[in-house]
Amino acid sequence: MTKKIIVPTDFSDNALTAIRYACELAKQNNYGVHLFHCYTSDSALFDEEKANKDTSIPVLKADMLILDLKESLQKDYPSLSFETTCTSGLLSEILPTIAVPPSYALIIMGTTGTGKGKSLVWGSNTSSITTKARIPVIAIPSTTSDFRLQKVGMLTNFKVEELDTLKEYLSLVSSIPSLDTIHVYRDSKDTTEITEHLESWSFNIKNLNGVENVHSIAQSIHIDDENLDSIPEVINHIIKENDYDMMVVTKTRKSFFKRLFSPSVSKEIVLDLERPTFFDNN
Repeated sequence: MTKKIIVPTDFSDNALTAIRYACELAKQNNYGVHLFHCYTSDSALFDEEKANKDTSIPVLKADMLILDLKESLQKDYPSLSFETTCTSGLLSEILPTIAVPPSYALIIMGTTGTGKGKSLVWGSNTSSITTKARIPVIAIPSTTSDFRLQKVGMLTNFKVEELDTLKEYLSLVSSIPSLDTIHVYRDSKDTTEITEHLESWSFNIKNLNGVENVHSIAQSIHIDDENLDSIPEVINHIIKENDYDMMVVTKTRKSFFKRLFSPSVSKEIVLDLERPTFFDNN
């Protein structure tokens, strides 16, 4: 049975970025692609001019849009198998009940939708999906222009579940030519001890099939000084500095994961995580 990637779309340019990313990944892994839309007031009805020409039109606007999208994608990706679904309801409630194993491998979502300045990935919609999903979610920022999986960064807290996350990524997404394990810690901890712990933990990762090279990054933070960088800021700096193709986040990293979805974290910091990000389902 061919597994599928399910990609929710609101027909925005940002959603199309995620769809094309999903198509590239599907080609690489022999997956099918399922385009999924939940009706909104904007997508449910045709515009007034068209509706007046034929009030008996049985097909809703979104049904036409998603078929046009499928036709266009099929021309660009002739080797892929596409299917489409339009349904009414809340995306965050419906999608996790449909995207289940073994039929589906991944959910791939764009980071922003049609709302001006709104973030779907770091907002309630996608945070809810990543929490409820029974399969991993990959969030694709709207700024993503290339499909590359050469350099991967992973946040680590030395938990055994992180190995499960990496195994999941290796199985469903790709091998990892270069992996950085990233640990941010309070400056009160002994730097030498942290570095040794990180190196020891990296040794376990090197034994996984599919990981070619592993490097370690340890960064301290003055957590008691509000004028200095926060944990998200430090991590964002590391990510930008190393220009990763993909970030891997284990949900057991509760402190960072919760902060990403916390309203107390500034929008500028949260939206700064502009790399494709793999969230496991553990």
